[in-house]
Order: sequence, then structure tokens, then C-alpha cells
Amino acid sequence: MSLRVALMRSIVIGDRRVKGVEARGLAEAVGATDVRSIMATGNLVFRSRKAPTTLERELETACAAEYGRATEMVVKTADQWRALLAANPFMKESAVEPRRVLAWAMRDPLPDAGLEQLRRRAGPDERVERTAEGDFYCWFGGEDINASKLPAGFGLKSLGAVGTNRNWNTVTKITAVLDELERSS
Repeated sequence: MSLRVALMRSIVIGDRRVKGVEARGLAEAVGATDVRSIMATGNLVFRSRKAPTTLERELETACAAEYGRATEMVVKTADQWRALLAANPFMKESAVEPRRVLAWAMRDPLPDAGLEQLRRRAGPDERVERTAEGDFYCWFGGEDINASKLPAGFGLKSLGAVGTNRNWNTVTKITAVLDELERSS
């Protein structure tokens, strides 16, 4: 069975906060095995024979059945996850200030209009770069991340895109679990 990385768009659904054990249960309900949750941010690594698009649909359905509504899920193969990491245009910055780099894992490529909107919103020290696969990265530079206009109010759904972000610290933790599961194969 192949390894998959699944990212929940939100871990607060309705008035409930999804716990790691519950997130693992959602994956197991759609047939995933060796399910691991990473941190408390809706990150899962598991084995499955199913395609990412099938898993996204099934995980969202399981989520809606459990919580009364779904949150978007983005599922990547191990190769897609590694391509996302390799495409990081801010590797030097990630090594020095990993919490100031956001990797956006997209279900479908970020449209040109979305990239332009983000770049217009960026502060003087902020940068946004899209990868060849359509995922994208944000570097917050010297800006106060909490005051940044980049993530606030950016509606991916209004642009017809679904994605979710993780900072580089979280990305490396997810990758460590992926590596561990690959070694145990």
C-alpha cells in the first residue's frame, strides 16, 4: 500500500475540535492503515491503495457524518509531498526562520488570479511563489505574521481553489513521520 499525507483545512468543525485520535478514526473509517497523526493540526500520514481524490471525497464524507459538516481535505501521495518540499523557493529562509514560511498544499493549482491577489496583498518584506504543480509558498520576512494581510481574508474558495497551509516546522514534522513509515515498509 502507498503512503498518503492528508491535511485537514480546519480542526474546528462546528463547535467541536477534532482530536488526533478522532482524525485517525476518520482515516481508518475509509480504509487507511498505519495511520499517524502529527501535532494537533489535522495532519495525517497513512497507507492506502486509494487515489488522493477518492480519499479527499471519502474523508470529507466521513467528517460530515461524524461532525454534521465537513472540512476540506487535501491528500498528497508521498511523491507529491516530497515534490512540494523540494519546490520550496525559500529554503534558506526555512533553515533560519521556519515558522515564517508557509507551505500551501493545494488540491488544484492556485489560479493566476489568486497568485496576483496574494502578491498585491504582500507587505514590503513578504514574498509569494507558486510551484510548478500549483502549490505555493509565503515568506513573511520581517513582517508581523499576525498583522499580515496575506493569510487574512484570502478566500481560496472564491477563486475556485481548495488548499491548506502549514508552517515549515510542521512540514518537517510531517515529513519525519512519512520517512519513518517508508523505512518500516
